[in-house]
Amino acid sequence: MSTVDPALARRRERLHAGPPPRPGGRPWLLLAAYAACWAMFGYGLGDAAHYPVATGYLAPELQPPNQTPALLWMLFVGVFAGMLLGLVADSALGAILGGAGGTAGAFAINLGATALGLWRGAADRWTAPPRPGFFDAGATLPWDAGGWLSWNAQYWAPALLAALAALLAAVALISRRRQRRRHERIRTTLAQGQRTAGTVTETADTGVAVGHRPHIRVVARFSDHLGSERWVTKTGPFDPARLPRVGDPVQVWFLREAPGDQDRIVVGFGSEEDAEIEERLARR
Repeated sequence: MSTVDPALARRRERLHAGPPPRPGGRPWLLLAAYAACWAMFGYGLGDAAHYPVATGYLAPELQPPNQTPALLWMLFVGVFAGMLLGLVADSALGAILGGAGGTAGAFAINLGATALGLWRGAADRWTAPPRPGFFDAGATLPWDAGGWLSWNAQYWAPALLAALAALLAAVALISRRRQRRRHERIRTTLAQGQRTAGTVTETADTGVAVGHRPHIRVVARFSDHLGSERWVTKTGPFDPARLPRVGDPVQVWFLREAPGDQDRIVVGFGSEEDAEIEERLARR
């Protein structure tokens, strides 16, 4: 039992808390382990592809024996450990890159590490042809297109994965920049904008939920500084126990010079005291 309102205590903690601590070394160690798992998977994949690929550029008498790959365990250990660590890595990258950037960043690490492992696995485990460009040792059977593709798969397959990883990394960085710009717009509106009371007029479940928090589309009505009624639509995650409902009061911030710019309008679902705390935090 407590004699202090828990909500009030949380507000005071937010107000007096310092800036959020920088992420320490633990997330980076986690991401390194995540990358190592997928690099292991890629190396095992290179070993497992040894015989199937060799049939494309070597004559039968030169092909390696068709047997269980020696490093097959790397495939299973790498993929299962990578999938388990991926759940935590996605969350860690989400905190660093924000939103979809975390998922894109996790896939970028996945593909990049797999590409590196596949490249090294092929270089170490594949059987080199006696005469590049020919199926046989006597150089009487030149490679066709399939032979060239098979032998050079050790280069173009990792390169393709690396290109996809680079594309996803670019998506993650773009997402991070967008989120930072969005946070800066919110901060500017909270610090410099005008606050007024509003009312929720519509709600709709988008069908998307992240971390058991459903994303709800909310329409709120408010009056600007000229007395004109306006409606603003916002979509975001909500606590399942505190979903917005039609008729709920909200706090709305807008810039007087751009009252109709939805990107610069902020809607708060807390009390007036919460709104004041948000304003004070934004002005720091």
